[in-house]
Amino acid sequence: MNIDTSKIRRLRDALVKGGRLAEDMGDSGLRQDERHLAAVQRVSPMIEVMYLMMSIDGSLGDEERVAIHGAIKLLTDSGIAKSELDEMLKEFGALAQQEGVEARLQAIGHRISRDQLDRETAFSLAAAVAMADDEVAEEESLLVKSVAEWFGISSQRCDELLRAF
Repeated sequence: MNIDTSKIRRLRDALVKGGRLAEDMGDSGLRQDERHLAAVQRVSPMIEVMYLMMSIDGSLGDEERVAIHGAIKLLTDSGIAKSELDEMLKEFGALAQQEGVEARLQAIGHRISRDQLDRETAFSLAAAVAMADDEVAEEESLLVKSVAEWFGISSQRCDELLRAF
């Protein structure tokens, strides 16, 4: 599966461009806001998929981290502070180490199985993170295929998602 497409490059570029999160949003009450909690719960599986992609090759590159920050900024309208995101990434790392990548993909797939748009968004974001450093390692390519399989995205739909625009 070739994820080095113009669509994924444009998505990657948009994520990297917007990838600077505020260091901290303070105690403005946003953390207590139900909309914030709902947003975090909705995007959490997508963040975890991006984290798995970032870490699968054993290198946690700055470009990939910036792409994840950009995705979160876009998905939540800047609703997650960098410190909160860093905590989430730390938790996802511990889960991946304890359970393994495939088990995490299965768990994430179950969480977002009812929402086709969320599954396809997570798939596209994972592909963009894989391209963040302008190289797609073999482990990243294989993980993109696993994401598609666990999320029930057909190879035809994968091609559509990777090439559309």
